[in-house]
Amino acid sequence: MLRSQPARPVDSDPVRVLYLDDEEPNLFSFKAAFRRDFEIFTATEPHEAVRILDAEDIHVVLSDQRMPGISGVEFFELIMPDHPDCTRILVTGYADTNAVVDAINKGQVYRFVSKPWNEEELRNVVTSAFRQHKSRISTNRSAATLMNALRSVDRELLDLIDRLGKASISGDSIDIPALMEEIESVQQRLINSTAFRTGSSSENEPF
Repeated sequence: MLRSQPARPVDSDPVRVLYLDDEEPNLFSFKAAFRRDFEIFTATEPHEAVRILDAEDIHVVLSDQRMPGISGVEFFELIMPDHPDCTRILVTGYADTNAVVDAINKGQVYRFVSKPWNEEELRNVVTSAFRQHKSRISTNRSAATLMNALRSVDRELLDLIDRLGKASISGDSIDIPALMEEIESVQQRLINSTAFRTGSSSENEPF
């Protein structure tokens, strides 16, 4: 019987998923289950996972919690400075309260997945994580656009203040209507800014 397909994100690019796990059978199972849904990258060592992150545009990162030498939370801490936009999913077969707390406080984990994972559930979690990744990217771009608009307005207002100061010192007359028209023009450009009109939303879900 054909399995039902989850609602996929509307995007022309494939969902790129990296899974770090020191146990290769887990990676083989993951790739076998989801190779038709996502573009999958796997790694058994943290340095190999970092190399993939540096080379590829990875959207979602899964990591096993219990690995030799480094935990999944520690790995997420390691990659956050250089890859802050990757959505992180912790995979664990252990009921470890400390790991959960650390993941929230340090690794900023999006969701937890227990071993053995349910295929349909994990598929939906990864798809949802991808949507969160896209939302974060969109929000960051909107914030950058808004910041540029604010800087531009700030420069223009400083220029107006400077001109007013010079006119006051020199005793030149000030064309009030023209000045008000300039101020209104600056204000209108800010209002019409795409970033100013675009609201942002978060797709974070409760654990």
